[in-house]
Amino acid sequence: MRGRPLVVDWIESPETFQALQERERNGHRRARLQALQLLRGGASIGEAGRVVGVDYRTVQRWVSWYRQGGLESVLRRTPGYAAPGRPSLLTEAQIADLVGRSLRGEFRTVSDAVHWSEDKFGVKYTYTGMYALLARRGANGNGSITLPSTLTDD
Repeated sequence: MRGRPLVVDWIESPETFQALQERERNGHRRARLQALQLLRGGASIGEAGRVVGVDYRTVQRWVSWYRQGGLESVLRRTPGYAAPGRPSLLTEAQIADLVGRSLRGEFRTVSDAVHWSEDKFGVKYTYTGMYALLARRGANGNGSITLPSTLTDD
């Protein structure tokens, strides 16, 4: 039994979804792009959910976000209903110091930053936690989510 047909005013072409999906390194955003690409191609919400490995309701939520704010709104969200997550172990001043040092090239690796923060501030981060912190603050070049102008359909 099939429900109502999916009606979405798509802005992006199927090719745009494909190109963005191929370039996306974040698994959560890649799954969203793949689901939207499938929906754009005529798949049902259930089919798209099964292919990307998420619940029907999750795909419905992504479609709702798309309808409200377009693709940028879908990609901007974080897993867990955009929950704020765990508070940082460092203060804002400590984070600013860490990010500044990273941008100046004082850390060759994320592990260097982990060891430095533990030595300097007594705060132990995991590798992935430090990587995420630096990424959110733009210290590793992966901080912002923007659509490349060459891939948007005007």
